[in-house]
Amino acid sequence: MELKWTESLQGESVRSYKPRPEMFQQALTLSGLQPDEVVHVGDSLKSDILGAQSAGLAAIWLNRLGRPGNEQIVPSYACENLEELRFFLADKEFA
Repeated sequence: MELKWTESLQGESVRSYKPRPEMFQQALTLSGLQPDEVVHVGDSLKSDILGAQSAGLAAIWLNRLGRPGNEQIVPSYACENLEELRFFLADKEFA
């Protein structure tokens, strides 16, 4: 599986920082995709997972350090490394 991207966003250019939804909404605008067509992968439950989910995106928690979860923030999926993530994405419709 090959992943490609053409845009990169930083909080400074959007004038908003995760977990606020503006960053995720700008990414959707630039890509021309709808929230149900995108999955966000991140290593922070609050900034990445909560932020993506608040914008309507599926969110995968990349938990490389084996941190404990959080009952208030539940990712769509959690993985421990990029190889596990690759296998998971290869098996899903949004991959």
